[in-house]
Amino acid sequence: MKRHILITALALLAISAFAQHDEQVTVEGKYRPKVNKVNKMQLTPETPQPTYNFPSTEVTPKDAKQKFALDLEKIAPTAFSSKNDKLVTPTENFLMAGFGSRISPIFLYKHNSMQTKTLGLGVGIKHNSSWLGIKNYAPSGYMNNAFDINVTTSKFDGFQVDGGVYYKNDMYHYYGINLAEDSLNKEQLEVYAPRVTYNKIGGHLGLTSTSTRIGELGHAAHVDYFYLFGREHNLDLGYALSYADNFWGDKSHPQKVGVDLGFQYDYCMGQGDKLFVVDRIWFKVNPFFEMSEEFYRLHLGVRLDGTTKGADADKFLAVRPDLSGSLFVLDKKLEFYAGLNGGRKLLRFSDVVEDNPFVTSYLSPSLLVQNVKLGFEGGVRTNIMEIVDLHLGVRYRQTAGDPFYVYHIPDPTEVPQGYDPIMNTFELVYDETQTVTVMADARVKMRNSLTADLGFAYNGCKPTVEEYAWYRPVTEGKLKVTYDFDDKLSFNTTFLYQGGRYAKVWDGVVDWQNFNFKAEKLKDVFDLSLGADYKVNEQITAFALLDNVAHQKYQMFYNYPVTGIQFFAGVKLTF
Repeated sequence: MKRHILITALALLAISAFAQHDEQVTVEGKYRPKVNKVNKMQLTPETPQPTYNFPSTEVTPKDAKQKFALDLEKIAPTAFSSKNDKLVTPTENFLMAGFGSRISPIFLYKHNSMQTKTLGLGVGIKHNSSWLGIKNYAPSGYMNNAFDINVTTSKFDGFQVDGGVYYKNDMYHYYGINLAEDSLNKEQLEVYAPRVTYNKIGGHLGLTSTSTRIGELGHAAHVDYFYLFGREHNLDLGYALSYADNFWGDKSHPQKVGVDLGFQYDYCMGQGDKLFVVDRIWFKVNPFFEMSEEFYRLHLGVRLDGTTKGADADKFLAVRPDLSGSLFVLDKKLEFYAGLNGGRKLLRFSDVVEDNPFVTSYLSPSLLVQNVKLGFEGGVRTNIMEIVDLHLGVRYRQTAGDPFYVYHIPDPTEVPQGYDPIMNTFELVYDETQTVTVMADARVKMRNSLTADLGFAYNGCKPTVEEYAWYRPVTEGKLKVTYDFDDKLSFNTTFLYQGGRYAKVWDGVVDWQNFNFKAEKLKDVFDLSLGADYKVNEQITAFALLDNVAHQKYQMFYNYPVTGIQFFAGVKLTF
């Protein structure tokens, strides 16, 4: 599950589970909101292109992939044209390696190449781990490994095929309690604070039409599957059919009709002596019509979806709007947009664990379906004097089955004899919420060598039953500044802020019949990072990063504060 889908703000592309921002961008030209061929036709080029968007040098593990909520959807389609914007050169091999101050190794290797004119190959390997214990809580440690291989070909007449497989291995060993205050012997630790390992394999196969001629059917299909060892199977099928033609009007602006179909089967299991099984089916039928002219874009559709089990199980089939549109003025330098939407989403165990590695392994029976009954979005995007790309927007969501993290209440068999309950894992509770989000983000090119990306979001989430929207921030902010001192040396700094977060905390009174909880306001997040790159030559660049400079041990989840100040250094190679 992608945490906080209602929170949108400034985000930058990630290259790995431990790399946050791309330092180099591909220039697309001056920002002008417009409807391009992809919007109209949903087509891809006939010759496949490598998905190479490295390099990056910022490395911030944040203790076992505790992700910062602002690193989500990028709202404004900003792009700048200046002599100092750097193109990412497609290089066959990219390697990044370094160490952190906890003797934490970081390794990333990517290969992308065109084997022939119609065949592309991509290979990736990454590793990130903590070799030394994290002193905030014990026992502690984590390791994240991944391998993937992908192939893309346009050898088939009129179609492009892409496919790949991947393997992920994640190990977490966290306890959440200071053992100096609540000591357990070695045997008890192995039982009540075991290592948790997640092994995941998966694959993807996609087929897309490559013809760009008007009056021909367009096809796009995919099959995705993954298996989280001993816990979850997930099968995802999709097919889109579209037809574009000049039913009326200017021949350069054809209209399009189509339908988007989706199907998922999810089979999730519990663990140990608490073996539970949840199998769910989700499907979607989404017919639509699109049209555009020089000064507007319009998408008219309706979404029919349903699930076999989960939230609102009595409403098996539901109809939601799928409407969006934009109005372009001032020579397309100003865009006003609005839309209505909604629909269901399966909450998958693998997504929940990736978002919060401290959830209980017995989560399966509580997995439901998140159902956006009504969603609205609107706002304005503009480019000011080719210096500032600015976006202001508002979102509204009415959601059933909205999940929140709360303590897993143990039963007596889960607690060492003679000890109080140990609240060190989480589970999910669900509520119906209404959320209003107001956001602003901008990218400012202050001069050729200095760029600033900034974003702010206010989230007003009101649950129906729960006292607060647990762990979700009310206010968020992010500022990133990059400065090129010369052709070899560059600097960057990133500031992250979250405020207004609450946790549902046990009051400490042992009562096996009735555990009482209270709301506790968490410390605001202030996280400042400073980084530098030094280009030794065309192939070698050295990097350094000082993370969490203010040594703030804020808690992304209660009882699990992130490590304070950390230092990382290493090199990246292109060859």
